[in-house]
Amino acid sequence: MFLVDDEDREYTADIDDRLRAALEAVSTRRSEQTVNKTPSSSLRPRDIQTRIRAGESAEEVAAVAGTTVEKILAFAGPVLAEREHMAQRAQQASVRRRPGEAASTARTLGEAVSAHFQTMYADPDSVNWDSYRRPDGRWKLTGEYETPERSGIAELTYDAPGNYVELDNDDARWLTGEKLEAPAPEPEPVTDDMLAARRRRAKAPAAPATPPPAPKPVQEAKAAKPAPVDVDTPLEAFLGDETPTEKQAPVPAEPAAEPAAAATPAEPEPAEEAPQKPAKKSSSRRKRASVPSWDEIMFGGGKQD
Repeated sequence: MFLVDDEDREYTADIDDRLRAALEAVSTRRSEQTVNKTPSSSLRPRDIQTRIRAGESAEEVAAVAGTTVEKILAFAGPVLAEREHMAQRAQQASVRRRPGEAASTARTLGEAVSAHFQTMYADPDSVNWDSYRRPDGRWKLTGEYETPERSGIAELTYDAPGNYVELDNDDARWLTGEKLEAPAPEPEPVTDDMLAARRRRAKAPAAPATPPPAPKPVQEAKAAKPAPVDVDTPLEAFLGDETPTEKQAPVPAEPAAEPAAAATPAEPEPAEEAPQKPAKKSSSRRKRASVPSWDEIMFGGGKQD
């Protein structure tokens, strides 16, 4: 019989009566333990081991089965030992890198991790390795680590028949000493011009509720008051040299005009020219114009004919 222990040491044993008796005794004891520790759930021992081998913990399976963790561990113990054994075997596997990845001088996964940790004066045994079996028959390998420079969980794929591992994430590449490229900066979000204009308009201060007062119109200068008339001034100075042909009544003084609303007075339209009457024959003898009194000039009115 050919045997291998957890450290991959090989043994051979002869199959004789003593070996058969020992195996029967062990089988009987295990059968009795199985009967006494069978969980009161719908999960069979084989289902429990399948779940544990696929990566579930004893606590997760116990929650699904509706039983205690101690009863699950009675069937999960051998499978947990198998998972630990495969994680240790993967340390002796070669590292297969993808095209374009830098090659390492280390021959195995364990050597690559140890060489990288030595540059940081860290202990490579501080990495917590675990493994579980995938549906395709290959093993998923994880390594949880924490160093002053970086911490994370490395993910690898272990091919037991080919005895090699593949690096599945950046943590695994960093763990084996590969230099990672700096992440590219995230592009700035592109916003619609219309949306950006609306946002700027929303951020702008609101217009005042009360409109500003309108500018005051320019007031026209007040009409100048007429200069006082000297009483001693003869009337001929106001009448001029023209002598009317007939006696005219004094014109009453008009009230002062109100200031116009506009700054610039409107120009009066030219009046239509009245038809000219034939001028009367002037008297051969020039008559002297009657001089109105001061009261007539100020208050209006004239002498009654």
